[in-house]
Amino acid sequence: MMKINIKLRTSLSAILSLLISLPSTAFAFQANAQQKANGAASQEQVAQEIISKAEERYQIGEAEFARGNLDRAREEFDRALDIIFESSIDVRTNAKLKAYYRSLVEKIHNHQIAALQDNSDGFSQQQYVPSPLDELAKTDIDSEHLGDEELIIRPGEYDFDFEIAQPVLQFIAYFTKGRGRYTLEHGLRRSGLYRKMAENIFKEEGVPLDLVWLAQAESLWQPTVVSYAAAKGIWQFIPSTGQEYGLNQNSWVDERSDPEKSTRAAARYLKDLSQRFAGDWLLAMAAYNTGPGNVERAIARCGYADFWELHKRGYLHEQTRNYVPIILAIMIIAKNQERYGFNVKPEAEWTYDTFEVPSQTDLRVVAELLNVPVSAIQEHNPQLRQLVTPPGHYTLRLPDGTRDAFEIAFNNLPEDKRLKRDIVVAYNGAPRQAGTRYTTYLVKRGETLSKIAGRFGISRTELARLNSMSTSGKVRAGQTLRVPIKKAYGKYRAKSANISKYSGSSKKSKYRARSSRSKQTKSKKR
Repeated sequence: MMKINIKLRTSLSAILSLLISLPSTAFAFQANAQQKANGAASQEQVAQEIISKAEERYQIGEAEFARGNLDRAREEFDRALDIIFESSIDVRTNAKLKAYYRSLVEKIHNHQIAALQDNSDGFSQQQYVPSPLDELAKTDIDSEHLGDEELIIRPGEYDFDFEIAQPVLQFIAYFTKGRGRYTLEHGLRRSGLYRKMAENIFKEEGVPLDLVWLAQAESLWQPTVVSYAAAKGIWQFIPSTGQEYGLNQNSWVDERSDPEKSTRAAARYLKDLSQRFAGDWLLAMAAYNTGPGNVERAIARCGYADFWELHKRGYLHEQTRNYVPIILAIMIIAKNQERYGFNVKPEAEWTYDTFEVPSQTDLRVVAELLNVPVSAIQEHNPQLRQLVTPPGHYTLRLPDGTRDAFEIAFNNLPEDKRLKRDIVVAYNGAPRQAGTRYTTYLVKRGETLSKIAGRFGISRTELARLNSMSTSGKVRAGQTLRVPIKKAYGKYRAKSANISKYSGSSKKSKYRARSSRSKQTKSKKR
């Protein structure tokens, strides 16, 4: 508030001058307030437009679901989510958009449950669960109090140097005495599955082993987690960074959800970030969360290449400011569980056999041959987006100890029985014909592209375009081709009754690390 002191001897002209200036000052305040109001209103309008577009796609999907066309419903549901992910507004910063997003995910999830109740396969595409970091990194740690001396950090063995500031202590309190205890226990239990595998890979790549606990903050060690920013997997790669580090993403697989491949990519990415920030692992972790460019700009503004300085001066996004303390707190507790009152039995270590299938194979067929639930095969292959392997040769993970029995059963299985149903595959760029549905056809010995095209009532050129092939290309026995259902005829016609309605086409102290030289136990892999 402006305080005006006018002495009695003030001249009349001065008083008049002051009175004249006040309206303009008031107008300036009003103008600034109006601009802010307009900006907020503009964002709300954009948010409403995004919601309307997403809801339109969802309603189309719901109508398809009601008609039993679950492949089309899944496509429309995915489009609705994509509209939100690709919008200009961060869904976390807009209450209205955030509320709609959550309700949309819940509605889609309810449809999935209904599909599962109606048929054991549900939607054919892999289903993802929300990332815990979206909520965890926004925790109000000021409300978590330190009341016990047991929370004072004592020197321990850590694989890199780091400073323990007040936010780390507050998150230790949050995870041990506060609302985060259940979350931490769940993550510690899940860590048994993949921690040894991750430690082995981090050791091979020259990354501190303690940084494997980053996975607990990112995903609670869950391969199918997805964030608001469409980051996926244990290590929460966004699509572009995943591609940069060799993680394939297509209609059939998303290797961001592959536990081993994504762990290798994460280790290499962290190492690259560490080198970019002169070996500072705290800055590397911050960059892993928000991107190296944002950290570099924060350093340029701050003048110090030190995470805690960036934290104190508020030059990093709220999530990133909490992200590093969260990881350090988890790491400290995980290595001192008894001291903090945890007695968690980790899940059994992830072990498996492998088998290379020579052609596209239905996961339900694999499960039947092994007499195990389909979920058991999916859990070993979370990178598969559909209930089938990709076309051609593919190395499939099997439950540990089942390879020999599976090899015998699979080799006795006729080729045309490897696909339990016709698969509606993702479209590869050819113009979609209105009203046309597609399935796959298993090529028999001696067949040619022209012969198959003739059987399905289309030209050789059209068939080649549907499968991204050259018209002079050759096909081989066991290969799968994309063909239209409605133009099939005669004894080669795809039987609609056999086509599943679930077909898919979504003051601080510093401790120096003392490297542990204990022998690492290798995960059992074949």
